[in-house]
Amino acid sequence: MIPKLRTLLIVSVSVALLAGAAAIWMQDDPLDEQAVAWMEAVNQQGGSSEGYLYLLGLDAAQEPLAAGRARQAEYRRWLDSRSVVDSSFRPAVVEPLPRSLVEQSCGGEWLYCLEQVLAGKRDVDALLEDGAQVLERYRRVIGFEHLLSRSALTASSPLPSYSALIAGNRLLALQAYRLILEGHADQARALLEADFARWRLHLAEADTLIQKLVISHLMAADVGTLSVLRQRNLIAAPVELEPLSVAERSLQIAMRSEFVMVANGYAAMRDDPQIIREQGRLFMRVLFKPNMSINATLPSYRSVADASQQDAATFVEWLRQPQPAVSRDWRNPVGNVLLDVSSVDMNRYLGRLHDLDARIHLYNRLNTLAPGFTEAQAVAAVEGGNPYAMHPARVLEDKPRWLCYDGPLKDRRHLRCLPLVTGGR
Repeated sequence: MIPKLRTLLIVSVSVALLAGAAAIWMQDDPLDEQAVAWMEAVNQQGGSSEGYLYLLGLDAAQEPLAAGRARQAEYRRWLDSRSVVDSSFRPAVVEPLPRSLVEQSCGGEWLYCLEQVLAGKRDVDALLEDGAQVLERYRRVIGFEHLLSRSALTASSPLPSYSALIAGNRLLALQAYRLILEGHADQARALLEADFARWRLHLAEADTLIQKLVISHLMAADVGTLSVLRQRNLIAAPVELEPLSVAERSLQIAMRSEFVMVANGYAAMRDDPQIIREQGRLFMRVLFKPNMSINATLPSYRSVADASQQDAATFVEWLRQPQPAVSRDWRNPVGNVLLDVSSVDMNRYLGRLHDLDARIHLYNRLNTLAPGFTEAQAVAAVEGGNPYAMHPARVLEDKPRWLCYDGPLKDRRHLRCLPLVTGGR
């Protein structure tokens, strides 16, 4: 009897241990408090601003606001009946706004194209006449109070046609040059400075990463255009531009939105009908823990959001520190694979905002010189002004030549540079 009792006891204990191990394996972690706060803040927002909807329809031949509303409504209807992993949404084909000549012929480096215009190699009147509608829409965009998406994007969300917005910015620069040719240099300078100031407001509140980066690109273009016109002695000395504020270079809002896009996907995956049909509910319950995956994703986004509050010199030191390790739990094998797939280096995006700030510092110092300065005078004038507190400025031998501040990350877009278009060495 005793051996049977012992066997029964061993079996019972084994079953209990296995049941306990299974319970532990199946259990997901509670969501991190900040993850909950970020997800609630984004998911409970109201509808997109009129400015964002206008942007969403900017590339349509019809009125942009109506086109943007229709495009967003179409996407939401599609999303209601689709799997979270389905990224196949394509907006209904509408008649597109014809691409302007500026967009077709100045698709690369804008300052190179501007130099061609100033040299008389491109007909500024023809470019402006062709791009009149694009320019009108551009000026309408910057007139909106807000350009906020106010929604949690997904991998398939329709995005604005920012190439049309960039073309509009270039047409505004051409309009400024047209004013100079007509003898209104002060109006030309004021036009560009007002454009830059307006984008500053939108930069501070941008709620998607791509919009933050596009706006910083437009602001850098305005600074570059002003610098070229000043060096050519076509405008009087511009006003000094304030460096970017903490709010303007901050990625807090953008990182929150990027995180929530990923977190919403994880949260919906385990009960997604398509995934369950393909993998089985038990498979997802056993091998995927959405909360663990969400919590493991949070530190990298939070780290970049916090780092964006730092100045450029501190950012350099921060880059040298070990980045937050991604937590991987043995009970979440599917989630661990997804964490590797979704990993994105966000540091370079923060670097672009600091690079824009470096261009502003470079611009202010270069404007202390009268037009006609030499390369040596330019290098001397900007010495000590690098917000990264790194090496002295240097000249890149290119067409055009670029005067650049050094920085911790590669600057393929010459954001922390300005062209040198006057004077010798």
